[in-house]
Amino acid sequence: MDARELLKRYASGETDFNGETLTGINLRSADLIGINLSHADLQNASLVLTYLNRATLRGANLAHANLSGANLNQADLSGVDLNDADLHGAALQGTDLRGAILTLASLLDANLIEADLRGTDLRGADLRGACLRGANLRVERRAYDSANLRGANLRGADLRGVNLTGADLSGVDLSRANLREAILREAILTNANLSEATCVDAFLTDAILTEANLQDANLKNIKLSRANLVEANLQNVNLQGANLAAANFSKANLTGANLSQVNGSRADFSRANLSEVNLSNANLTDAYLTRTNLQDANLDGAYLIRVEMSTTNLVGATLRDTIMPDGRMNT
Repeated sequence: MDARELLKRYASGETDFNGETLTGINLRSADLIGINLSHADLQNASLVLTYLNRATLRGANLAHANLSGANLNQADLSGVDLNDADLHGAALQGTDLRGAILTLASLLDANLIEADLRGTDLRGADLRGACLRGANLRVERRAYDSANLRGANLRGADLRGVNLTGADLSGVDLSRANLREAILREAILTNANLSEATCVDAFLTDAILTEANLQDANLKNIKLSRANLVEANLQNVNLQGANLAAANFSKANLTGANLSQVNGSRADFSRANLSEVNLSNANLTDAYLTRTNLQDANLDGAYLIRVEMSTTNLVGATLRDTIMPDGRMNT
């Protein structure tokens, strides 16, 4: 079927084109609102600026298709193959993308607000500048795996409030991204780049951040309890008021970081570099500080009750009104 025939039939009121072969079809700027293209072969199709609001494309083949600027708001794209597709600037607000294949796809500046991305394969996708506020990428063990974003580029993306519970974000570029109030419980962020990211009030409990780069990130009031940050780079981060209970910072670099008023009870900072760190009024009850470098750190007003501090480097550190491991106040 060619473009002329499809548009003529659609104009006459026909909307069901389930399973049609439409390889390479040019439907640029066409108005196809509500059309059914489920399981259709649209490989290499041109759908630039096409109106596909509320369309059904379930299981369709859109590999290598050009959908830049297309309107796919509230469309059903579940199970769609969009490998290497161009979705630059596409509108995908409230779109169902469950189980879709978006490997190597370009989603530059795309609008994915409140999109359902559970089980979506986004490996190698380019999401720079995309808006994913309120999007759902959480793991659904009964029906969908977590979204796979390994190696994806989310630099500067707006992910405020997004649900990425259990998602695989290994090696992902999230530098300068907005993750304010995002939910990343049990997410895998090994070797991820979160430098200069905003993660204020985000939830990363039980997340894996080994060897991740969080330099200069704003992590104020973040929840990192039980998170694994072994050998992570946290230089100059703002962790003021964060919950770090039972988190593992072993061998991490926190030079110059702000950890004032944190809850670091039972946290492991062994062999970590905390030189010039601000730990004023921090709760470090039962924390592990063996061979930790606290040179020139500010521990004024901190609680160090039952802290393991054998071989801790405290050269130049201030300890005014600090509650020491034995319970006495240092004056």
